Amino acid sequence: MPSSTHGFLANEYLPSEEVIIARCRQVGFTASGTTLLDQSSQSVIAWIKYGPNVTISEALTQDWTAKALDGTPACGLQVPRVFHAFTRENPSCTIGYIAMQFIDAPDCESGDVLQVATAVQTLIDLPAPGATLGHIGGESIVHSFFLDWIPVADYKSVQDLNDHINNILKYMKDPRRVDLVADAKSGLCLCPCDIQPRNFKKRQDGQLFALDFRATCFMPRSFVGVAMKKSQDTFGRRVAKQISYPLSDDVSAMLSVFNFLVPFGQNEVAFPQGLQRKAI
Repeated sequence: MPSSTHGFLANEYLPSEEVIIARCRQVGFTASGTTLLDQSSQSVIAWIKYGPNVTISEALTQDWTAKALDGTPACGLQVPRVFHAFTRENPSCTIGYIAMQFIDAPDCESGDVLQVATAVQTLIDLPAPGATLGHIGGESIVHSFFLDWIPVADYKSVQDLNDHINNILKYMKDPRRVDLVADAKSGLCLCPCDIQPRNFKKRQDGQLFALDFRATCFMPRSFVGVAMKKSQDTFGRRVAKQISYPLSDDVSAMLSVFNFLVPFGQNEVAFPQGLQRKAI
């Protein structure tokens, strides 16, 4: 499969989608990824990430980030380029596949907090390519602000998201209101939510690589504060202490909104008129 799609990096050694699927089935769906080997030389062709939550939009966001970081080599962070991404329907769900560069390095460890924090800050500081929320390509938002990290609404704009959050505050008789439109005037930013050692790799020379863009998408900057405040594991909390992010009243209000949603067990509370529900 030498030709690339979506502007992905071409890889003349990449086999057909059927061969990739067969390899993933051989490994099994309890795993989330596997190496793809050349049958003659046994050298690694690519790393395949696969599963029901893997999307082409995630691949587009990852590859955009990789190319953006290529222009700033001094930042000390890289992201694997994507070769190909596709989905296949199965009886129970859709399975996504992302073929990307294989990073031959161990995962970061608990002692790598400062380096990972620098990497996260680098991601946050990248200017977004547009004003569309979520992943590149129109895939829905994935963020820890929402119960189960997935919204039920199809937010077409920051204003839509702003209105829903304020509706929830009003419904719960909280006098505070957020202004995400003002927050986004300077542009959206990448917002990493799943900050764990396994999502970063470090070579012996110290070069760091960021992996797994499922829960890294474009949001108003105050959502960085929400993600950092909601870090639940020790490593994520230690990284959050090293990150520069807004401490606006919006962050506090949105954390309260999340707590309001918990007893309801769903994100559909105070759904604004005219807002469309996300297609399932």
